[in-house]
Amino acid sequence: MSNTAIVLAADSNYMDHAKSLMVNCRRQGSWTGDFCFLCPQECDTSDLEARGVVVFRAPEETWVNQVKFHLFDPWWRRYERLLYMDCDVLVQGSLDELFTELTEKPLGIYMDSCHGVTTRQDWEHFDKLYGSGMESHPELYEQLKVEFPHIDDPRPSSDVMFFAPEVVPDGTVEKLRDIANRYLEANPNRMDQQVTNLLLHDRLSPLTKDHCTWFAFDDPGNRVPQEAQGWRGDEEPVILHYWNMYAPWLEKTPDAGAYLNHRLGRPCREVYLENLSLFNETFPRRS
Repeated sequence: MSNTAIVLAADSNYMDHAKSLMVNCRRQGSWTGDFCFLCPQECDTSDLEARGVVVFRAPEETWVNQVKFHLFDPWWRRYERLLYMDCDVLVQGSLDELFTELTEKPLGIYMDSCHGVTTRQDWEHFDKLYGSGMESHPELYEQLKVEFPHIDDPRPSSDVMFFAPEVVPDGTVEKLRDIANRYLEANPNRMDQQVTNLLLHDRLSPLTKDHCTWFAFDDPGNRVPQEAQGWRGDEEPVILHYWNMYAPWLEKTPDAGAYLNHRLGRPCREVYLENLSLFNETFPRRS
């Protein structure tokens, strides 16, 4: 499709993961379009740029999750539609078809669908994991509730997003950074997802499990109707999200849940390594 692109975000530590995913998009995802790359200032992107990848360099000098706020910069309005993916995903179906189907939907920001977790639970989880926990500053959560009454609504996930940049209001990046800074004590690791969900709540719509889902939902044992999880049982998700602790690049034993991609019929790490080895061939240098 014209004037569309896939966007990946990473720093130098995740460069190989991004390269493997780009090949995954081409080989298993049949993607014929363009790629963009969002990264911090320190990242050396010369190898990607030499292969035609468009780079957006965020003002942050080093990587933090909130670099992803810059996906909502007005710069992206040069594109009609963007598909953003974290690097810990595997594509197992046609991305061209996914773009065609999602482009027919109303303009908006579509995120990986909700799994019953609320935005407040996100805040509390990462506060406990990286900070001092909500018990040490309950007043911040009271302020959050007053400023964002929808904090207790189920939240989507920013690991995969399909959106029309034109629907993103001016000043969104600045507002996201302001919220993050004001509530930094409750989010010391600067996670992006809960901040994005609070500010853009009324513009977000869920991607269905036909488009994207957590890898375990596509396991044959879970491919049955489950009303509570919104799973018909006959979906064929194009994108599977594995999350870092189950990421495709990790070596796993055959009894591990994220060992095998069932639709591709191959171990995830095998697909990952093969795609990485084919990067130079798939994306030859242009200069």
